[in-house]
Amino acid sequence: MTIGQLPKNFKDLQHLTAHWALTCEEDRFNRLHSVSHQELSDFYHEMLPKMPVILEHLSNCKLSALSNEDLTLYNLACTMAETSHPMDLGWGATDFPGAYSWRAFQFATISQSSRAKPAS
Repeated sequence: MTIGQLPKNFKDLQHLTAHWALTCEEDRFNRLHSVSHQELSDFYHEMLPKMPVILEHLSNCKLSALSNEDLTLYNLACTMAETSHPMDLGWGATDFPGAYSWRAFQFATISQSSRAKPAS
């Protein structure tokens, strides 16, 4: 089995993985702002009724030991969670010109040197 495949109970969502099973917050953010409202709506309405079953399935998995298939499902669920607000809030677009420039956001990770040191 390869990364990108879903667990057998979720094969009906396989066609979504190439564009929506994104592995990091930055990719999910960029996807949200680069797709049309209709594309996001299609993804949202296909995923929404499946989310309870997806979350139930993933709740039985250990995050640090996900299989490749479960990791793909997890990434698909993360994308749903991180891109659903335009649909949940009834927005008519995925971006609002003039509100902020989504392209101006920069994603950074915490460097090792900035992490708090344990007290001695």
